[in-house]
Amino acid sequence: MKNSLIKRIIYLLFIYFNLYQIANADVLPYYVNSLRRYGIGFTQVQSPVNLRATPGGDILETLNFDYKTGETTCLVNKTRCTQDEVFAVFKQEKKLAFLTTMDESNNYIYVCFNQSEAPICGWIEENSNNKSYGWVDFFEYWGKKYGLYLFKDVQKTDKFLYSAPVKQTNSTGVLEFPKYIAPWLVRGNWILVKVHDFNNQMKTGWLNYRGNDGKLRAFVKF
Repeated sequence: MKNSLIKRIIYLLFIYFNLYQIANADVLPYYVNSLRRYGIGFTQVQSPVNLRATPGGDILETLNFDYKTGETTCLVNKTRCTQDEVFAVFKQEKKLAFLTTMDESNNYIYVCFNQSEAPICGWIEENSNNKSYGWVDFFEYWGKKYGLYLFKDVQKTDKFLYSAPVKQTNSTGVLEFPKYIAPWLVRGNWILVKVHDFNNQMKTGWLNYRGNDGKLRAFVKF
């Protein structure tokens, strides 16, 4: 009887812990191919988000999300609307949510639900609730605020720092086990960074954070 009660308590704690984890799950990319659509940057959004067929046109989908519960819902496509399928970034504690930006036109932004196999895309109005960041602006603003990290599957040849934002220049070091990467300047696909490595040595140089194929090798450490 006593063992049965203990097992029941353990089971309930297990269920509670997993539900808590789900409710507080954040979305951040950790691998080069984590972001299936690369686009031209990211758009910070606030709930609710109305995706329209054309700028100012009919609503295709309405996205709702709650930072307190972490719950994400779609009013039209109710069967496929999880955080992992929707957001490029979702940080519950910091109250930050970003969708992938594909295009811009006047005061409208064309965004896509990031991780869906068949992404839902539409136009949203750029206003105080929805702010678009191109790659340079995204890494310059948010990178300086939170720092950067390298994706786990970045090739060693892409971890080199250079004395100028071109690979034909001399290398100033390689990022083996960086503890903190602080960006200074962003120039196209390059970032001038100051790096503190695992033994507290500091390195500086230009990091090629985005390849010619559009794939990111580093990301903001939200």
